[in-house]
Amino acid sequence: MSHSYDIVAALFRRISHKERAFVSRQLAVMLQSGLPISQAVRSLSEQTSNPTLKEVLEEVLADLENGYKFSAAIKKHPKVFNQVFVSVVSAGEATGKIDIAMNLLADELERDQSFRSRVVGALLYPAFIVAAMIVVGILMVTRIVPALELVFQESNVPLPLSTRIVVGVTNSLINYWFVYVAVIALAVVLFSRYYSHEEGRRNVNALMLKLPVFGTLIRNLEMARFTRILGMMMEAGVPIIQALDAVSLVIDNVVYREAMTAVARNVERGAPISQSLVRNPIFPSIINQMVAVGEQTGRLEQVLHKLADYYEEETNQSIKNITALTEPVIFVVVGLGVAFLVFSIIVPIYNLASVIQ
Repeated sequence: MSHSYDIVAALFRRISHKERAFVSRQLAVMLQSGLPISQAVRSLSEQTSNPTLKEVLEEVLADLENGYKFSAAIKKHPKVFNQVFVSVVSAGEATGKIDIAMNLLADELERDQSFRSRVVGALLYPAFIVAAMIVVGILMVTRIVPALELVFQESNVPLPLSTRIVVGVTNSLINYWFVYVAVIALAVVLFSRYYSHEEGRRNVNALMLKLPVFGTLIRNLEMARFTRILGMMMEAGVPIIQALDAVSLVIDNVVYREAMTAVARNVERGAPISQSLVRNPIFPSIINQMVAVGEQTGRLEQVLHKLADYYEEETNQSIKNITALTEPVIFVVVGLGVAFLVFSIIVPIYNLASVIQ
């Protein structure tokens, strides 16, 4: 019971990506206006309505007043300020340009928030159609079919196979619903336990990358985040090895995370980034070629931003492809399901009408 309470409490205590972007932008604006960092944090803590965020900001303010650097104070709260955030702030403190660093972070977080919203918005329609289809199907087999079944039983009309299947499924759902719930719950628990282990997460993430259409979307999403965040960190003055390590920590897919860690270790041994990327086939050739050009011209940050723009556009195209593909599939499945139910119900009713006549 205590564990369940902790999970629910954690959900309500979460700080959204949008709130992180808002914090970054407000701090950037106040610092660029010449406000001291402690006063900016105090002002922000008084403005926020999220109690969890308010608590975090008050703790950061207390550390600042006790002589901590801003980067050291926020490092104590990794769930709010990730490694990328801390590294960029630390670089800004080292160069005396923390206001510029905060502005870069705010730009990146707002861009990332906008990008996430576009992705979620594009995938919401197919998800809604599927959910509506499931709800309508459940209502059909639990409300309409049982009422008709009584009529069929009383009339002693022979039922076709499709009707017997629908009636069997309906009775199974009504009488043994707890079995279905238990099986689904068990499957969720087993999957969660498997996914909680590093090897399980790696296998699932590798499988997701191999999925048709969706695998391409995931690869484009990860490449867009990798290039955008790395470019922003280099622009802020974060050392390249530290930047690569920080990026690897905020990438969701384990396969890409491990690949980026390997790239960081190769760079640490003195290899150029482009050569380190070539060693791992998970990185597309365009990444290797463009990074090599950026290293040769000394404009790697600009090249990374261009690559991020390219992969964000590719992600948008992948989303359009998924929408174009799923819509006809959903309509065909819905049509076949409706046709099957109608056939299973209309044929016995027609036979019943013939018997009555």
